[in-house]
Amino acid sequence: MRIRPFEERDAADVASLWQYWFRDKTRVPDPGLEALVRRIYLDDPNVDDELRPLVAEDLAGNMLGFLGVSVMPVEVDGERRKLAGVFPSVVDPSAPTSVASLLLRRFLGGPQAFTLSDGGHVKFERIWEALGGQIAQLQSLRWVKLLRPASLGALAAAGRASVKPFAPLLRPLAGGSDWLARRVAGGRLTARAPGAKPAAQAQDAPLRAEPLTPARLVEVTPAMHARARLRPLYDEAHVAWQFGEMARIVEQGEFTANLVVTPEGEPAGWYVYYLKPGGVSRVFALEAHPRYLPQVVDQLFADADARGAGAVIGRMEPRLRRPLAERGVLVYPGGSLQMVHAKDRSLMDDAQLGRLAFSRLQGENWYWWAIDSRTVP
Repeated sequence: MRIRPFEERDAADVASLWQYWFRDKTRVPDPGLEALVRRIYLDDPNVDDELRPLVAEDLAGNMLGFLGVSVMPVEVDGERRKLAGVFPSVVDPSAPTSVASLLLRRFLGGPQAFTLSDGGHVKFERIWEALGGQIAQLQSLRWVKLLRPASLGALAAAGRASVKPFAPLLRPLAGGSDWLARRVAGGRLTARAPGAKPAAQAQDAPLRAEPLTPARLVEVTPAMHARARLRPLYDEAHVAWQFGEMARIVEQGEFTANLVVTPEGEPAGWYVYYLKPGGVSRVFALEAHPRYLPQVVDQLFADADARGAGAVIGRMEPRLRRPLAERGVLVYPGGSLQMVHAKDRSLMDDAQLGRLAFSRLQGENWYWWAIDSRTVP
């Protein structure tokens, strides 16, 4: 067996493995899946020759396994370095399972300053820790802001074959149930108005949201991450590419990226999420100046509530604990793990404490939803 960098000719074999493990246990890729492999690993402006995805193959050149990799330039302790997001290894069903750990071991020895897996499966937990990594314990939890629980349940039930014929009847019943529940439960099932602030903040005027363009994200982020030991160095071309790819994943809802600004137009924060009416709206980034964090959270929830979301869900972070607790969120322990690795162990410790500025945009979790989509975007 040998391990080598991914090449364009490998795209069909990677798509075949994705088809087997994430779709229907066949090896014939759905239309568009090979093109998705090419877009993710070849078209990203951040593709880096030093940090390529890895392929394991036998002596005859047959693919045994694949480790997906995406790269983000970052600043660490004032120096330009690289963050790598890894998609956990997929292995040919006839190959030894040890191929997965061998691919990961090879990659973790690379030149990157920090490695992140944001969609880690529990079966990789021990392997990751044995290779010197850590599980980000708090960040492996989800927070959930319920807004319309009955609509959420109705949408989930409508996906079952036995319930699908009755879906048109369920929707109005769920809507009525949510109307009543929201009146009874008050703030536990509604968003706080962006202008409603505690007395201590009464002197602050309400913030407002506007569309977040790639250029504005590049412009405003350095000031927001000024205190972070590690921070992404966003590039307009990469952000435009990533936003474009995320917008293709229509099954998750309407891709939304908003900048939150003060009445004077100064940036206060930004968020990126999918709005899914009646369903789960997934948050992939929520950034803010510390002073404005509670109000930026309010803007996110108010936007989702006004557009009919059933619930809003995101990863827990140390800085979010208090504002989320004050807004009646639930904490959910399921889902994928956040796994981190660095040769400088203090970087992993700082990741656990929330002192590094990275989000789900830097991991692989966002494009997992494209792989999982019933129709490849």
